[in-house]
Amino acid sequence: MKINKLYTGIVLASTLIVTGCGSDDSDSTIITDDNGGPIVNNELNYTAFDSFTDVSNGLYKKGWGKITFKLNNNGLTRTTSTVVGSSDNAYQISIGDEEGHHDYYVADKTFAKVKDGFDNSFYKVNFIDSDTFKLKIQTDNRSIDAVYDIKTLDLSGVKKLAVNAKTGINTDLNYDGFQSNVAFPTGSQCYILQETPSQSYYTFYDLASREDITINEWLDEQRKYNTVTNIINEKVGRNNELTAVRYTDENGEIEAAVQYNGLVYNAYYYQKDVQEDSDTDFTKGVVDCDLYNSVATKFLEKQIKTNYKW
Repeated sequence: MKINKLYTGIVLASTLIVTGCGSDDSDSTIITDDNGGPIVNNELNYTAFDSFTDVSNGLYKKGWGKITFKLNNNGLTRTTSTVVGSSDNAYQISIGDEEGHHDYYVADKTFAKVKDGFDNSFYKVNFIDSDTFKLKIQTDNRSIDAVYDIKTLDLSGVKKLAVNAKTGINTDLNYDGFQSNVAFPTGSQCYILQETPSQSYYTFYDLASREDITINEWLDEQRKYNTVTNIINEKVGRNNELTAVRYTDENGEIEAAVQYNGLVYNAYYYQKDVQEDSDTDFTKGVVDCDLYNSVATKFLEKQIKTNYKW
């Protein structure tokens, strides 16, 4: 499961998690004031919660895990823990061992194969201000660079959304089991990380959907379920030896695939200088926001323990 390089491959269903190194970078700046942003003293902290199915006395029950992230010039550290479950390490057991899996980044004359276990040697982070940082994925020939802008949403007073809500902020309170009358306390915040890459690239990972077919056969499969327009075939990889394809579907979304080692992998495509398309205006629609600051984290952890008994 993936969503964003700064969100874990466990919790969500899109891209990849990364770590950073870069204390020797001459471009690194020291951010000593928060200016209202979440980066303070060259460090970004946030927490995500993950519901999982656990077994207790032969019965399936919903458990909850917590993943705490700390991003600084020494890299990204991730700490997992069990909030509620059949044992103190039930969540850690449920997610298993990520070691041995890899994430791939490919672009024009660019290739990187990175362990999913957060190898600091491949990444470099430079903080720009209290809500912006740069990320470099280093390869043996070219790097992949991106800027991350952090949108902070105030969760103070936010409750569970109504079933038919057209606007508002969707948080973990919207899971079944939480009471509709409880609200986040003052000082609660959540973050949305939006990437703007400095070059176009594709990314995929070992556990992505993959098939022993050709790129054209993959397109034929897509046509069974989607409207396929604006097809672009191109060569990527260190020596541009890999075939990649992307198209636009009926919703205006880009779908992509990369052929690697004889298999076609479903991939994600990021376009140069185009900011990641994330909904951030909760006055115009429902915005998903589930990367929390410490105040929101303490509140949610209390609600989970209150409403999910073992």
